[in-house]
Amino acid sequence: MDDPHQDDSAPALFNISPRTILRLSGPDRLRFLNGQVTQDIALACNDEAVYSCLLNAKGQLDAVCHIREHGESYLIDAPLELRNDLQTRLERYMIADDVELSDESDDWSVSHLINHDPPPDDHQLSWATKRLASAGFDLFSRSKPSVNGVEDASLELYEMIRTLHGIPAWGAELTTGLLPPDASLESDTVSYDKGCYIGQEVISRMKRAGKTNRHLVKFIVPSNTIPPCPIYHEGAKAGEITTVNGNPSERNSMSYGLGFRLRRFSEIDAFDLQAEQGATLPGAVRIRS
Repeated sequence: MDDPHQDDSAPALFNISPRTILRLSGPDRLRFLNGQVTQDIALACNDEAVYSCLLNAKGQLDAVCHIREHGESYLIDAPLELRNDLQTRLERYMIADDVELSDESDDWSVSHLINHDPPPDDHQLSWATKRLASAGFDLFSRSKPSVNGVEDASLELYEMIRTLHGIPAWGAELTTGLLPPDASLESDTVSYDKGCYIGQEVISRMKRAGKTNRHLVKFIVPSNTIPPCPIYHEGAKAGEITTVNGNPSERNSMSYGLGFRLRRFSEIDAFDLQAEQGATLPGAVRIRS
């Protein structure tokens, strides 16, 4: 296949709107959020955002979001699909907390900038984030953000980069009910040193055990593979492909994939696919390092 890293170092601006944007304000905002999310909210500031999960009491995923300071409040951004669920989830636990939550999803346009410094522009705000393989910046503006000298990049390129580097996305790898360590989220989203939060006991127990039922892996797959689809080893289901991306070269009909491999198949690096007519394609899927 073509060089998978050929586009990683060029400046690019990705329009990732529309997003769910919630503003949390009030004197108890830090304490309240720290009891809800997996990351230490004290790390969120006016120039850097933190990536975090919201879990249920069983340690399963309710949502993922980025959180940053904005004045005397926090701006929380999450996939648009979570707009109603995220607000409902947070409001459920606002019992005796002096906080106020408002929906500003329709007020902001959000882009993600890589391989370039953010512009000194009073009309758009920026926070350091790492949505892709390298550090970047989220730009918030009342209209579509722009950066002089940097062209808008396609979401297809965004998806290609995240697939190449094994970065899970909501709606594909990340879904409600997922345990965060299954998708290798703990290194970016979980603080093991802060105080209690909903689902903490389960996540701490998984860290001590050092085992997950499945783990996120990068695949090379036939280009006509349509996710989500299962993979097999000797007739047994061994995992699932959740994302397929990448234009094959003229010499190759394979694409890059992302998905899960069950723990008991962790030593296996080639898997079978089932074709539309039920025929098996032996070894059609391979693990990519």
